Amino acid sequence: MEHISYKKQTEIVNFQGREIPLENLTPEQEAAKRRELEQRLYEVFRKYASHWQTEEPAS
Repeated sequence: MEHISYKKQTEIVNFQGREIPLENLTPEQEAAKRRELEQRLYEVFRKYASHWQTEEPAS
């Protein structure tokens, strides 16, 4: 198996008046971050979806 090394790169970008550091990630780190983000978004969606289902429709 071939060993692949990655060089860490960080860049500061401006977004909506804020400075945000961007870092490149290894494929494994990127997959872990993606799973974490998807889980958080799912939790938010589930919270609001259950709220919408319990509301009475407006007449």
